[in-house]
Amino acid sequence: MKPIIHITWEYPPFSVGELSNWLYSIIPRLANYYPLVIITRGNEDNIFKLNNLTIYRVGSLHKTHPHILTYAHLLNLDFVRAASNIIHDNGGALLIHSHDWISSIAAYYISLYLKCPLIISVYTTEIKRAGKIDSLLKMGIFDIEKKCFENADIIIVRDEEIKNHLIADYNIDRNKIFFGRNHDEIISLYRRIIK
Repeated sequence: MKPIIHITWEYPPFSVGELSNWLYSIIPRLANYYPLVIITRGNEDNIFKLNNLTIYRVGSLHKTHPHILTYAHLLNLDFVRAASNIIHDNGGALLIHSHDWISSIAAYYISLYLKCPLIISVYTTEIKRAGKIDSLLKMGIFDIEKKCFENADIIIVRDEEIKNHLIADYNIDRNKIFFGRNHDEIISLYRRIIK
């Protein structure tokens, strides 16, 4: 069976906020239902297999980054490189699931190439983090988020506040925003979209 590919820049041992811990708790549960591959950053390329879960850590080909947006695009090249190997080894993917704005870029590219569904989980946004869009950097991140959100087949949120924020501030269709507060809700969404 083709896997579901998850892409995130934050997964243990790399932790910036609570996302890493959330994914560490939920991903193995999801792997009880579908084969999953997590593509995440690492110090070097490594592949770990644990039952129905494969963790593919990509080492960056570029070790210095003059700017966060440069870093994001370079990291996405590494994510796409890893996804290419996974797609080749597995004959494709059932769907692509992204967990942050950085990895949403690669997720969007890969879903377009494979013509498979794109799910983006949104935990926070640039507006929530920064308060307002008042610089080119913030505008660049906002534009990446908006483009990816608009092109997602499903957006998963964990609370009503983020759902309403996406509708009001990103003009996202409320009919494609769903709750994914636990593995049962997420599996239900997978079943809804996988054909």
